[in-house]
Amino acid sequence: MLQPALLPPLTLARSCLSVLCRGCFQGGLASQPFSSMAPPEDLPVRPAHHRAHKTFRDGLYDNPWATWEDRGFSEVRKWWSEQKAKQLPSSGWLRDVPRPKPADFAAAFPLQQIDYAALNNPPRDAIQAIWVGHATVLVQMEGCTFLTDPIFSARCSPVQFAGPKRVVPAPLDVDHSQLPKIDFVVISHNHYDHLDHGSVMRLHKRFGSSMAWYVPLGLEAWFSSCGIRNVTAMDWWEEVQHPGSSVKVVSTPAQHWSSRKGYDRKATLWGGWAVCGEQQRFWFAGDTGYCPVFTDIGKRYGPFDLAAIPIGAYEPRWFMRPQHVDPAEAVQIHQDVKSRRSIGIHCCTFNLTDEAMDEPPSLLLEKAASAGLPANAFTTLKHGALLQTVGGVDRNSPPTLGTQASNGVTPLNAATLSSRE
Repeated sequence: MLQPALLPPLTLARSCLSVLCRGCFQGGLASQPFSSMAPPEDLPVRPAHHRAHKTFRDGLYDNPWATWEDRGFSEVRKWWSEQKAKQLPSSGWLRDVPRPKPADFAAAFPLQQIDYAALNNPPRDAIQAIWVGHATVLVQMEGCTFLTDPIFSARCSPVQFAGPKRVVPAPLDVDHSQLPKIDFVVISHNHYDHLDHGSVMRLHKRFGSSMAWYVPLGLEAWFSSCGIRNVTAMDWWEEVQHPGSSVKVVSTPAQHWSSRKGYDRKATLWGGWAVCGEQQRFWFAGDTGYCPVFTDIGKRYGPFDLAAIPIGAYEPRWFMRPQHVDPAEAVQIHQDVKSRRSIGIHCCTFNLTDEAMDEPPSLLLEKAASAGLPANAFTTLKHGALLQTVGGVDRNSPPTLGTQASNGVTPLNAATLSSRE
């Protein structure tokens, strides 16, 4: 979910591109209610998140919780008007630098060199993970190496000449000779900042059919159109044993939505993923708003040795709350799923929404401390940084992002941006 570009002139073409890239037409108008008709006795009961019929405005899937709200055109226009009034730059801003240049972003988000030697010698008794940026994490556990929502492209967009651009280069090189074999990839949903065609094809070219893809229901057709066949499409709570390994891949629910073309809202499913081994457990939340399902995930599959939970793209709250958690809600999810160690993702890479790009990691530290979490229980790694952890104990001390506000100073926010120029 990304913000529309607002620097004048706001042309129709650019607005349409922004809608496609950033998925801001949140489910369109209000969803139709689920059918209350009882199915015939000889037919299985339809899951609550499956719709009986597909319509122009609504696909086959929906969010079954009272915490979900759709967003329509009037809300989008209101958001655009707010952004224009605040004079928010489309390229993003930092708390102390309202109009940052590339050097300012480089200073705020220092890139770490990938430790390829460590990737080729992962610990057998711990989880090893590298935050590549945004929602992309490379994880190694129990002999498996896998990726979450890989995006290595310069832009998260249907085209590479326009759309949200990286402020931090991708630290991982798919073509690097020392990159170990990727056993599988999990995809949370089809928005452009999570399902990137260029990155998918680069991975497929490198590893071919030996690399498996686990995707939500409906996305198998998109992969088939790309010539990729080793794809397993899964519904919420479905489990699959990854072939030749000790790990089980589980599709877990999330409160979000899907769209890739603007007229295909909720046509494919969305969700998170649990990867459960004999000794270690990892959970990837995907994109999500806060909802009651996380306690269920914790009860079924927790505790997790490591969780990757989104912490960014949350402002304005009146618009983003149903689909993107903020750091305080991310801390609650950490607790709900019984994570022993979590890393913040979905931030500090692409300018998606209205908050300062460097705010989420610092706000996360503040909210984690307020919740009484141990100092290193939930942090944001620097791009490219490597973490080794098991049972809530880190094996190393990875570099992290974020600083807590001190002396009663409140971090700069969008409302005060104009006054700082």
